[in-house]
Amino acid sequence: MNKTIGVLGGGQLGKMLFEAGSPMNTNYVFLEKTENCPASLVCQNQILGSLKDANKINDLSSKSDVLTFEIEHVNVESLLNLEKKGQLIIPRPAVLSIIQDKGLQKDFYTRHNIPTLEYKNSTSENLKTEIENWKEDQFVLKHRKGGYDGKGVQLMTKNKFQNLIDNDNESLKSEDGYVIEKMAKEAVEVSVIVAIDQQLNSASYAPCEMVFDPTSNLMDYLITPSRISEEINKKCENIAKQTVEAFHSPGLFAVELFVQKDGNIYVNEIAPRPHNSGHHTIESTYTSQYEQLNRILLNQPLGDTSLIQNAITCNIVGPNHINGSYELNNLNLVLQIPGVYIHMYGKKTTSPNRKLGHYTILGNNSLELESKLNRVKELLTIKSN
Repeated sequence: MNKTIGVLGGGQLGKMLFEAGSPMNTNYVFLEKTENCPASLVCQNQILGSLKDANKINDLSSKSDVLTFEIEHVNVESLLNLEKKGQLIIPRPAVLSIIQDKGLQKDFYTRHNIPTLEYKNSTSENLKTEIENWKEDQFVLKHRKGGYDGKGVQLMTKNKFQNLIDNDNESLKSEDGYVIEKMAKEAVEVSVIVAIDQQLNSASYAPCEMVFDPTSNLMDYLITPSRISEEINKKCENIAKQTVEAFHSPGLFAVELFVQKDGNIYVNEIAPRPHNSGHHTIESTYTSQYEQLNRILLNQPLGDTSLIQNAITCNIVGPNHINGSYELNNLNLVLQIPGVYIHMYGKKTTSPNRKLGHYTILGNNSLELESKLNRVKELLTIKSN
């Protein structure tokens, strides 16, 4: 019997999951509150509703053999109840309970002897005192819940924090508390995608190096394999696997790590789903992260994670000066460059820093890749239409 995969969320990750399952005619049904979501461009089986609505989640479950999610901000209590009734959910809802709360994530690392930067969990009542007593002037302030794509994470100094307090700034407000974290200094950010099948066998992808936009705090581009040493890359893979295996759950996980100049490696955060840092795998590896997740959900063997060719992936994001409908500038010129693959997510309107798509560039080495990247960045711009 052909199994049906139920997906909470119908964004671009769901769209690409469907595209990876299409060659095998895999069945999907998506729960998403927006009628014209990216997944709707490829899949007609959609339940319209909130990812927090228990009744809608139960409806999705009744139509699915296995459930997964492409965004963390879902009703985890509903998933825990469905699991108790025998519904297969990958990753397990208990994992999501930890991931949804950055404070619980940090405690999980500490409990399992996973290297992570020094931190302190705090409440609204204690935050001011905790920061006054924090031993360094610079730190990172994270909301424990609800943050994504750089939101809910701020690089701080004590003076900047005080100014935000004095002005009753909205960016500080959180009902669920905060994590105060030591800042990673002179660090490269690396991501490792780890796949765990239903028998808890694991496989990991080559570490990739992430380069962030300093203004939006979103990833600008990534390069894989990362440009750090082979020895450090291997350590990153080992730490990522150790971290994910501690959850004892099947699934696909992106482990973000800081690699400091002194050689120390720290786990930053985990995404329990396909990730921006794995988009390149569609073209650059034998098994994409999306095909890999489909294999896990359908209880098939893990695919080969080897790189076919080095790659860069760059986000296509909305510029600051345009809101509304848009089109790509110089698309035909970009398509003449060999080894460039463009993926648009089907979002009809742009707004500042909105992820509209990405492109992956294949090449033989980092010099070739960066040369192509500079050319594509120069050409491929967003304009109003």
